Amino acid sequence: MNNHHTTSPIENKFLSIIGVASFCYLVIRFSSISILSKLFSLGDSFLFLQFEQHFWQFLFSFLAVIVLSRGHLWSYGINSQNLKTSMIWLVWLYGTIIVATLIFGETILPVRASNIPHGSKETFIALLTYWMASPVANQILFFSFGQTILIKQWGDSNAVAGVPVVIFFSSAFFAFGATSSYFHFGEYSIIPTFILGLYSGIVYWKTNSLITPMLGHAFFFGFPLFIHILRINLFQ
Repeated sequence: MNNHHTTSPIENKFLSIIGVASFCYLVIRFSSISILSKLFSLGDSFLFLQFEQHFWQFLFSFLAVIVLSRGHLWSYGINSQNLKTSMIWLVWLYGTIIVATLIFGETILPVRASNIPHGSKETFIALLTYWMASPVANQILFFSFGQTILIKQWGDSNAVAGVPVVIFFSSAFFAFGATSSYFHFGEYSIIPTFILGLYSGIVYWKTNSLITPMLGHAFFFGFPLFIHILRINLFQ
């Protein structure tokens, strides 16, 4: 008698969600190691710790993508496909962020205002973290790895308002799992991070490339951070 059990498509779909969520959690959990911070005696620097966490996130998730893609990184969004379409999406985002920054200011930043450098030596590390380390690490972990796996299992026929349901999952993982995200009364980091996740997921789905999600991510938080630092240094 054959008792071998074959998982159904429904089971595979939900197992993929559990697997992606578990991997993202483990990467975030173990990216808190502070080897570089201790090596350079910067363990008391909040922003350098953020930079190092994103470095380990990138390393762990990129290795996973290499293994899963068998070296064909283009199939996981690491390519320059559909560049013209990507640039159109990017221009729209840049315009939106400039307007949003003028309206909301530092409230859309992913860190508490007390952790933003005020003319200190950490200004360079802050810009490096939010313009480079965070966009690359987070986009590869939650979208190149996470969303690609979910799309492979779920497809894009299960949609809400024309948007594949898995994009809402990857955006939620991103919003709650990104290193700097928090939800605190009066400071709504998770909300703009989830919106950025939806943007990244949709653009990645439409273009099959992470170029615009990475550049958009960098500008989404990097531009208001730059304006805030500029205002602090010049007017206070």
